[in-house]
Amino acid sequence: MMKRRVCSYDMFAVPDPSFVLKDTVGEMYFCNLRCLCVWSVQLATRPNLSEEDKTGAYSLTTPSGEEHQFTGIVDVARWATATAFG
Repeated sequence: MMKRRVCSYDMFAVPDPSFVLKDTVGEMYFCNLRCLCVWSVQLATRPNLSEEDKTGAYSLTTPSGEEHQFTGIVDVARWATATAFG
């Protein structure tokens, strides 16, 4: 049985290839840069952000196959925002 990948932000089925964000818990999938940007900014700006989210390791693979490494969700949100706005 094929596992369906659902966007962590808008809950739609994610096309292949997509944005895949990995942390110590697992993988999250995003349809596009907009979904990644909104999701990561919402998480990064939470007042009760966990220490793991603040300092944890994140690895992002873009649809083109580029790999990016981040320390903390704020770094992910900064990259996503900067990239979304070019």
